[in-house]
Amino acid sequence: MSKEIQERKKYTNAMIKKLAPKNQKYYVLDSEVIGLRIYVQISGDKSFYLQRYVKQFKYSKKTKIGDYPELSIAAARKLAAEIKADNVKGIDPIIAAAERAKEKTFGEVLDEYVEKRLVNKKDKSKLKNEKGNIDCWLLAKTHDPQILKLWKSNRDDLNLKQKRLTAISQEDIIDFHKAVSNKSEYTANRMIAFIRKFFNYAKGRSYFSGENPAANFKDNFNDEIQDHTDYYSTDAMNKIIAAGLKLAKNGEKRVAALGVVAALLCGGRPPSEVFNLTTDMIDLKNKVIHYKKTKTKQWSRPITPRMVQHLQYIWDLRSNGDEYMYYSKDDLRHKYLFPNIRYGQMRRGKKGLRPCKLLHIKEVRKVWKEIKAMAGVEDRDLKSLRHTFAVFCVTQNIGLRVIQKYLGHKKIETTMIYAAATDSYINSESEKTTAGYAA
Repeated sequence: MSKEIQERKKYTNAMIKKLAPKNQKYYVLDSEVIGLRIYVQISGDKSFYLQRYVKQFKYSKKTKIGDYPELSIAAARKLAAEIKADNVKGIDPIIAAAERAKEKTFGEVLDEYVEKRLVNKKDKSKLKNEKGNIDCWLLAKTHDPQILKLWKSNRDDLNLKQKRLTAISQEDIIDFHKAVSNKSEYTANRMIAFIRKFFNYAKGRSYFSGENPAANFKDNFNDEIQDHTDYYSTDAMNKIIAAGLKLAKNGEKRVAALGVVAALLCGGRPPSEVFNLTTDMIDLKNKVIHYKKTKTKQWSRPITPRMVQHLQYIWDLRSNGDEYMYYSKDDLRHKYLFPNIRYGQMRRGKKGLRPCKLLHIKEVRKVWKEIKAMAGVEDRDLKSLRHTFAVFCVTQNIGLRVIQKYLGHKKIETTMIYAAATDSYINSESEKTTAGYAA
């Protein structure tokens, strides 16, 4: 095996997502927990491992503790600390892991809480209201078709009942709040308050001894909101567009480069709302993209004339039979606006060499990296393109309600985050206020 390259960094989701696969597997050490490392396989898969010294065996042992992102950073650190504590006590880690598996799940303790606390409540109206919310948002016991549909599309975020108490992190609570907010932010806030109270109950019964993951929720959620301020300036945006169009002249990189530019020009989420666009979703005449299935249900996104111009360029390439943008009607890729040139080719994955099954582009990290290098801009994730579009619209004094339509936000408060992200918007509004007083 080739020699591994060691680095030590403080783990964050953004940092881990940027770890690109190489021609050999490698790992990055966590600066917060000694021995914790994340391995990046040739296929791009990432897993947490713990390297530790086992005193009774007098050697260093490497143990896999979970795959990312299924196992969160906070949960990986906590699990690593537990295993290391077991070692110090001379406890066999395998036996200790079996003992941890016996820990109560969120759902098990919830059943007990409902029986002991809620059923004995004297105020029957409050009991009915709280029990109703628990059934809907924690147990999926509801006949409401909208809530059931929300559960279906956000099951990983809402399904806390199957998790062990110690496995639930602050990130899980934030994701749960976001999912419930699709229905009602008021209800989401109430559910977080209940979960916080529930964990306090579990601690009082010695079912749980860690930090309450729902504590200080507002502070943690505000940190998440800061993610929306990750955007490029207007000058950098124009450089990215120019670099993307220039790189598109390279045939094999054309599809991905044009897809990146499209994500920036329409403010869509690259993987779900841009890269998998089909021709029947595009309505150039009315300047609209019709989405069939998204987190916000079926909806139509208005697009700017500049995006229409970009789509028309792609349409012309297809009409002229471009070998990278057009495939015949009997080819499954025919309907996709950004078809995958590597469909059917053998590619190395976690289970060895297998033919690629993706009909449209998805992984464009290498092309995106080239575009950033050509444009000479900061290193940011693809999602920053959506944020850049939103902030650009704000700086051009486009109304927030219009931007809300562009981005497909259900609540105007989400759109307002982008307005707060730019000082120029605040300054321009302040000038309007001053002019009003002077009138």
